[in-house]
Amino acid sequence: MEKHLIFYLMFVPSLLLFFWGMWLRISVYLQGTLEGAEDATHGKKLKIFLKRGWRGFWARPGWYIKVLVRDVIFHKKLFGQSFYRWLAHTLLVFGFFATFIVDMIKGFTTGYLVELSHTFPILSFAHVFETGAIRPFLDFFLEFFSFLILIGCVLAIVRRFILRPDQLRTEEEDIVTLLFILFLEISGFFIEGFRIAHPEVVASKVYLANFTPASANNWISFGGYFVSLFLRGIRMDANFLWYFHVVPCLIWFVYIPHSKLLHIFTSSVTVFADRSKQTKIPQEGTIINVKTSTEKNFCLTKNFIVDNECVQNHK
Repeated sequence: MEKHLIFYLMFVPSLLLFFWGMWLRISVYLQGTLEGAEDATHGKKLKIFLKRGWRGFWARPGWYIKVLVRDVIFHKKLFGQSFYRWLAHTLLVFGFFATFIVDMIKGFTTGYLVELSHTFPILSFAHVFETGAIRPFLDFFLEFFSFLILIGCVLAIVRRFILRPDQLRTEEEDIVTLLFILFLEISGFFIEGFRIAHPEVVASKVYLANFTPASANNWISFGGYFVSLFLRGIRMDANFLWYFHVVPCLIWFVYIPHSKLLHIFTSSVTVFADRSKQTKIPQEGTIINVKTSTEKNFCLTKNFIVDNECVQNHK
């Protein structure tokens, strides 16, 4: 069976399970009451919240972007508490954000626009992302940001299992999450190193990609190139390695809504709530009580987010 088809047969169900898991978690928050729509379904409440959030963002996009970068991704508050924790957190969060953005650009241009360009010549510019001057930089930044994630993960593991500060509690979920991330990063560099060490793997297109010239691997794929130095005399089934990395990636993707990794999303909401309070946004209007049975309560409103209660401004 063609490898692209195999991938999508695995990816589509994984994507559906991810959204299903996210909906289960979001529905917990939607158990709160919304004035004027007390009997609304969860779907209706979500639609209202998203609409207000969308309007609130476009009312002050600069403020939201500033808070996202300064307080969510680079966690300014944590920097003042512990440089070590801040460094591990920033490498992980920034690494994931940056990797996601670059991977989406690469996947959309090389996976879709290039194919469509055969039918619509106007899209032929996309080939620069596949084999042109832009491709080496996409590959380099993917390598670099993945390396940041690996370093951040190692720092987190050292702090949790070696340094073990007194106030830190380690649960099974923490262990699973960190080891999962560590495995995905190491296996990714391993199969990349195997690909570089064995040019025939590229020729057979086992890994579903066009690659930059081998002469550039030492700086573009610096992590994989280092690993390749130890794999040139080793023979393995390249297809097995592909599944060995891709299947756990999809399992991890499905696992996110049910793990502590969800706090990447929920903590962002809390940060926007706290910063909204600090900027003393006018709180005129109707108070909407939000009470849920699990996790920290939050709500999304037209202009801002606050814990345990929403304040809707009338305009």
